[in-house]
Amino acid sequence: MTDAPQHTTVPVDIAIFGGGIAGLWLANLLTQRGYSCVLLERDTLGGQQTLLSQGILHGGLKYALGGALSHESEAIAGMPDRWRASLAGEGDLDLRGVKVLSDTQHLWSAGSLASRFTTFFASRMLRGRIQKLPFDQYPSALHDKAFRGNVYRLDDLVLDTESLVRELAAPIQDRCLHIDPESTTLHWCADGLARIDLPGLSLTPTHTLLAAGNGNAALLAEAGEHDLATDIRAQARPLQMVLVQHRMPHRLYAHCIGASNKPRLTVTTHEQPDGALVWYLGGDLAERGVTMMEDALIRAARTELADLFPWLDFSDAELATVRIDRAEPHQTALVKPDNAYAEARGRLLVTWPTKLTLTPDLGDRVLALLARDQATPTHPQPDLPASLPRAQPGTPLWYRLFGHEA
Repeated sequence: MTDAPQHTTVPVDIAIFGGGIAGLWLANLLTQRGYSCVLLERDTLGGQQTLLSQGILHGGLKYALGGALSHESEAIAGMPDRWRASLAGEGDLDLRGVKVLSDTQHLWSAGSLASRFTTFFASRMLRGRIQKLPFDQYPSALHDKAFRGNVYRLDDLVLDTESLVRELAAPIQDRCLHIDPESTTLHWCADGLARIDLPGLSLTPTHTLLAAGNGNAALLAEAGEHDLATDIRAQARPLQMVLVQHRMPHRLYAHCIGASNKPRLTVTTHEQPDGALVWYLGGDLAERGVTMMEDALIRAARTELADLFPWLDFSDAELATVRIDRAEPHQTALVKPDNAYAEARGRLLVTWPTKLTLTPDLGDRVLALLARDQATPTHPQPDLPASLPRAQPGTPLWYRLFGHEA
């Protein structure tokens, strides 16, 4: 006769669902503040939205393309400096190991649009945040005599999201559990989550934090069956991004100004293991692409590249697309939220960063909610059984799309 498998109950201050940027950042921040945390992820760390992000940490000026600073643009103005402090090891977290792809971004306008923003960008309220560049300082992709327009430098950053995920995962790796929804049972109560049953282990969290992006909707539905957080709803704003793998030497991190108050095209550059470069295309092209089939969007992207960069040869480039649902709190008419989102219902905290750049703001909001609830660190960091699988960092999509190994 064999002994029955031992089942252990482990108390923990905070259970975090979701291993994207929100969950990883909050797990590190809360651990730093003395809370015991366990992160639960059913896929790879960063594997949904975070590793599909362009990695842009912007200060909101791209939302000022209507010729005025909006509430949205001002709400995130201080975010690049918050991130820079962490990248220097002096901010909310120590992110000195994260790779910075570019410490600036560019904004370019073409043809007749070039004069539309000159006065606004030169205004006193924007001095120090944007600078018009002379021709000899243009990024190489725009440094051609055939180019007609203006180029501005923005005080923004672009991060390598793969290194960001790995850096955030490293200090808490042993407490990032890979869970199978089929073998995980959640026991809800009137004010939160009473118990999480895993194979051989039950977690009893004091607080539960939902940071699962698109996965928040299903978790909120479960909570709603117990009359908890019934007033919090999720939304998903879709995109279809285009990836362009090429062998040219041009690394571009820039927004192209179009006729509307949205960037016509947003380009970031990412390197493949064999040295090939991938231009990752967002902006209006990606929003229009939602209604297109992949082949049609690829044709539209080739037309856009030929129109904006007629001096560059993309004939040998390989193109692919990816559909992304940006998970956010529900807004009227699916508009994008202005700030990070964190709300508490009993011992349940529901969060969305809404944008990568707003993650430090999300941390502030979660800490404020815990302080309001007078929550203090109570339990020691748990020693979890080695038999439980750990969630591992994912790899960027462009490695897989074009047949490269990470």
